[in-house]
Amino acid sequence: MKRNIFYPLVLGGLLLSATGCSDWLDVNQSPNDALQTTVTSDLLLTSVQNDMDRERIYPAGSSNMHYLAEHLTKSGDYAGTYVFLTGAVSPQNFDTYWSDRYSRIANLKTIEKSAIETGDTGYEAIAKVLMAIEFRELVDMFGDVPFTEAAQGADYLEPKYDDAATIYNSLIEMCESAIDLCDQTLGNSSYTAGALSSADIYCHGDFKQWKKYAASVELSLLMRISNVTDVAAKVKAVKDKVLAVNENITGNPGYYKGYVNSYNKMNPRYYYFGYSYLDKENSGHKSNVPTEEVVGFLRETGSPLLRVYADARKYVTNDAKGRAEYDKFGLENEPYIGVPFGQMSPAGGDCASKIGFGITSWTCDQTDGPTSDMMVMQGSLVGFYLAEAALRGLIDGGDAAARQYYESAVTALFNTYETALQSDASTWNTIAVPGYARPAITTSASAAAADYLAQQDARVNWELMTSDEEKMNAIQTQKWLSLYMVDPLEAWSEVRRTDMPKELPCSHSAQYSKKIMARFMYPNTEKNLNPQHYRGDIDVFTDLLFWDKANPDREKPTVFL
Repeated sequence: MKRNIFYPLVLGGLLLSATGCSDWLDVNQSPNDALQTTVTSDLLLTSVQNDMDRERIYPAGSSNMHYLAEHLTKSGDYAGTYVFLTGAVSPQNFDTYWSDRYSRIANLKTIEKSAIETGDTGYEAIAKVLMAIEFRELVDMFGDVPFTEAAQGADYLEPKYDDAATIYNSLIEMCESAIDLCDQTLGNSSYTAGALSSADIYCHGDFKQWKKYAASVELSLLMRISNVTDVAAKVKAVKDKVLAVNENITGNPGYYKGYVNSYNKMNPRYYYFGYSYLDKENSGHKSNVPTEEVVGFLRETGSPLLRVYADARKYVTNDAKGRAEYDKFGLENEPYIGVPFGQMSPAGGDCASKIGFGITSWTCDQTDGPTSDMMVMQGSLVGFYLAEAALRGLIDGGDAAARQYYESAVTALFNTYETALQSDASTWNTIAVPGYARPAITTSASAAAADYLAQQDARVNWELMTSDEEKMNAIQTQKWLSLYMVDPLEAWSEVRRTDMPKELPCSHSAQYSKKIMARFMYPNTEKNLNPQHYRGDIDVFTDLLFWDKANPDREKPTVFL
């Protein structure tokens, strides 16, 4: 269950206010507001983690980040302006991406401060890991942001913007400090998880897992800057501390389903991009569909994940309104077809694939799906980072190690969705032709992954790849697919850093550039509250972040017309 913590927040997520009044009838103090003097770290932690999970899947209450990752695009059943597809963005489009994170950082600062005062190395470690994630995401969206003066109370009402590269270095140190604190906690025989067992919805007070999580976050930071900074020594130092490819960090505050209005208590991915508590299609599922870039790659490479990531289209037909003429492309009998990225008038919902029931529910079950865990960080992501590191010589092992990490990560991804891959109920929407959807696998997910990787296709089979560039593109493509409906901001960041998958287009409806968006503008709230440091001259296509070396022009996608 989500616990809302209401604090009066100022610019940069400044800390909650305290009160000296003890009169419970004081009309100036709402009895529903939490106070700094009474709120506990366990309550704050659950709230922060739960909000981070929700933000990860539908940032700012919309699908924009999924659009930037080119995982989703608009359906043919909805109209609208869709500025993240056209590029006609303005500062107010970015307000909540900024304010939500600084609000959580304020709460994490409160947890950290209390932990330091009481000598609680466990809570301090957790606060540092989560702050590193929040600040990393702020930098990955905005570049220079308040860091040293952020969440410091009324002394810094207009916090300065710190250099993005300097912040990243501090975040790497923050992760290393968290790893040391985890070791101290594990070495303290008198330390007990206590309230963390339930309050910590990620690792439940297991500091062996927190240590691996901290190291994995550090690895993500190191790889993000690896094109502009020599990080080989640090990558080598952390690579054996990270999550194994078959380990995932997940979160669940107690999702449930069962009565009216329970929809906002269900797994956010299920209820926003899937189905209501009455098992009816929700608006997020109707208005957003998987891109042909996702569906097409899975279809063309014969990936069993296709039936998990996308539902078969209902009718084997061209769009009735002439928005898709599949027969011109030899796709008239194809069950799985996505919408070309950014097409403003695509095929209607019955004639294009929708977001797969398997990806929203994990289990393809209408009872277990809404209560399933949220994915926080996948071990497969770590594997793809290490595959790149080995291929580039940042760690030892060369091509052989790169291949092993790559194939292990793909296999781990398949294993994550094994229940959905084996389920006969992968398609929620009724389809017109029995047996039309791709069938469930009859083997284990690992066996299916082995067959997939061994097929005669140089896009997935390492042995058939003839250059490091092909291998790197394969690693980044599978990483991009692994983050579908899991972490679109990480996917977008990695596309910007690597300029891969190479096949990704710009938006079909792009108005101002053939490039993908490279960053965010500073939000309108900063213009009003922090004018001394606000920058209003940002070009979201050409002003690159420090770790992004290039933003090449891309072709617009082919539409089915």
